Amino acid sequence: MKTSIKNIITIVFLAIGLGALYYILRQYSLKEIFSVYRNFNPLILLFYILAVVAIMVVLTWRWDVIMKSRNIKVPFKNLVIYRIIGVSINFLTPGPRVGGEPTQASLLTKHNIDFTEGLTTIMIDKIIDVTTSGILFMMGVLLVGLKYSFPRNTEIALSIGGVLFLGLIASFYYRMLTSRHFFLKIFHFLHLDRINSAYWKKAEAKVEEVELMMIQFYKHNKKAFLKSLAISVLSWGVMFVEYKLATTLLGINVGVPEIFFIVSFIGIAILFPIPMAVGVLEAGQLSAFALINLNANSAIALAFLVRIKDIIWAIIGIILLAAYGFHVGKVVKKKYKNKKLDVQDDKM
Repeated sequence: MKTSIKNIITIVFLAIGLGALYYILRQYSLKEIFSVYRNFNPLILLFYILAVVAIMVVLTWRWDVIMKSRNIKVPFKNLVIYRIIGVSINFLTPGPRVGGEPTQASLLTKHNIDFTEGLTTIMIDKIIDVTTSGILFMMGVLLVGLKYSFPRNTEIALSIGGVLFLGLIASFYYRMLTSRHFFLKIFHFLHLDRINSAYWKKAEAKVEEVELMMIQFYKHNKKAFLKSLAISVLSWGVMFVEYKLATTLLGINVGVPEIFFIVSFIGIAILFPIPMAVGVLEAGQLSAFALINLNANSAIALAFLVRIKDIIWAIIGIILLAAYGFHVGKVVKKKYKNKKLDVQDDKM
């Protein structure tokens, strides 16, 4: 029943996204959009592909640093493969690029790593990524704001969003460094713990278990944490190169603030609960390009280029997942079954 409701919601949001995409494409000529691709430079395309691959390697390096701080050692090649699989699933499922993490954690069990332990390293990696991305996004908005004038409503929305984000990030790290729960606190604030359901009781126990490991990392692995932040900044530098090459490839002449702004709107688009951000990615790029006075056809052309890149990663990820033949549900069920047996043994 739950699965069918989830599928219906996914189909509804996908239909909304397709409707938005259809509306956008009706407003602009496909011929003019594809004309932007006419001046593709093969050498720049090659460098663009190298930059895309480099980002995947750098982000995997950050995950590797976090894992090694937890005394978990997995061959780097395997981590790259697992990350590609996770990225692939995140792209194909609705939501803010989440969904592939349990699969990554289940793949780590091939190396005798506990599912929860592996998932914790992925959560830490994800939160550090969100932290640096959010801060750099706000820096980009400030830089663009100094150069361009935003509509009053946009300024207010960005300001409120920025303050809320900084507040959440500050609260999260404060609680982690003072050995206090953050996500479990939200769980209790929403009174989810009062629901008399085996599902929510299990979820509460899982949140507490993962968060205790996260607290341990932030308190006792500060060197790895700082190194991870530095790698995140490096990844944004590589990402800047990627999008500078992408815009150059399309004949779009933009500077550092504009690149930050364009990348940030791509990040916002993937937060919407629509598979592959269909329609939302194009709408986001149209909005970003309009605010910095750039051609609308170029905006859609860039969105298509980003989409092609993500689809290629998704295809590679699905092929790799098929090669490993892993089933996430079975791994998780096995873990809980083993835990249940341990509890019964303790009682005896």
